[in-house]
Amino acid sequence: MRPVTTGGHVRHLQRELEARVAIFLRAGLGLTLLVLSVAAQAQVVTEFTTGIPAFSGPTGIVAGPDGNLWFTEMGGSRIGRITPAGVVTEFSAGITPGSQPTFITAGPDGNLWFTEQSGNRIGRITTAGAVTEFSIGISPGSAPTGITAGPDGNLWFTELSGNRIGRITTAGVVHEFTGLSAGGLPFGITAGPDGNLWFTEEIGHRIGRITTAGAITEFPGITAGTPNVITAGPDGNLWFTEEFGGDRIGRITTSGTITEFSTGITVGSAPAGISAGPDGNLWFTELGSRIGRITPAGTITEFSTLVTPGTAPYGITIGPDGNLWFAESGAPAGIGRLMTGVVATGTLYYPLTPCRVLDTRNAAGPLGAPALQAAGTPDRTFVVTGTCGIPAAAIAITANLTVTAPAAGGTLSVYRGDGARTNASSTSFGSGQTRANNAIVQLSLDASGSFKVQNTAPGTVEFILDVTGYFR
Repeated sequence: MRPVTTGGHVRHLQRELEARVAIFLRAGLGLTLLVLSVAAQAQVVTEFTTGIPAFSGPTGIVAGPDGNLWFTEMGGSRIGRITPAGVVTEFSAGITPGSQPTFITAGPDGNLWFTEQSGNRIGRITTAGAVTEFSIGISPGSAPTGITAGPDGNLWFTELSGNRIGRITTAGVVHEFTGLSAGGLPFGITAGPDGNLWFTEEIGHRIGRITTAGAITEFPGITAGTPNVITAGPDGNLWFTEEFGGDRIGRITTSGTITEFSTGITVGSAPAGISAGPDGNLWFTELGSRIGRITPAGTITEFSTLVTPGTAPYGITIGPDGNLWFAESGAPAGIGRLMTGVVATGTLYYPLTPCRVLDTRNAAGPLGAPALQAAGTPDRTFVVTGTCGIPAAAIAITANLTVTAPAAGGTLSVYRGDGARTNASSTSFGSGQTRANNAIVQLSLDASGSFKVQNTAPGTVEFILDVTGYFR
């Protein structure tokens, strides 16, 4: 989903969006759906359209620090907020008309940050809806597109037409980095498990890496597809979609080895967004109105009956409720919620008012100090039932995991108290950085209400957990 350069000028992305959606559009289907797939898969999608204008083009989506989901509307020049219950609020005040907000991320300052591709700006919106736009330092015609929070406490973004990577501080100071091969068109960007930023180059058919100091390395090896959105996977690698000309999902190791997977993907389906899921797999959207799942081993499954035809799913993220949420950029425009069946069929979810369960910065105790110890020491066990409204019958909780003051970079792996280590990263961090992530935390099956945390960093790290709901 990019502007096309002709004679050095950028065609408005909304025109291309409409053209792409038209490929898949089936007119007259504007109802909100609740669809069940095969019982063994237990995938359930609910689509929310109330409060979202037609052809507003929801594109990017992210979980916010307030327990809601926040999304961009490219066609409407708005930012939307949707609660886990599906209530939508839209914000337009302070956003330049026609600026095309494209992608959005949660910032380290408790705000949401988004790109304005046609407006050539970076936007910040508070959870109360106050918007500030920043343009100073962004070269004219750069078309900011992808955006992510970096391990250095700044926001990093791609400049699609400018062929640069940008960095903006939470105070709004911009720095641009050159060094990409000509004509690369950087698009998606994410923080990697190695403390660097990783990005896609659509026309260059490459994956790029940039250090927080600005050193760029490019990795060729993509067959022919257009690399699009990129995310950190649960296996310590980076995963990306190949939207056009490829119909593949790609994986790149932090050393730069690329592997592409196509078996199981319908030709012409246009994989778009991708996110790590609560089940240890990667989940991706297809503009051809499908949702896909790929395991870390590369096994792909498509779900074609979950999504209304013509809705063109794009951005996807894990929500504060442990479900996957995705933006539907087509018609009808909407936001979808996917329950993956990671918790046993028949289990019910109960939301809670966000509540702090544990904080290792507090006084010594079962839910307090000491900090998580360095790699090689025993994993720490926490018992959480009976706290913050979590009942003894809970089998899993949805929570926000925060790390702060790490002595060195690494990852945390959270797993069942009576289970084996999964080695899947629940969150990653750099030295001295504060990072947060939403997750489903499975509790022990022996009724002890416990989970364990593995720290892979060669130093201590403070760990904080806020619960938002539970399954039983």
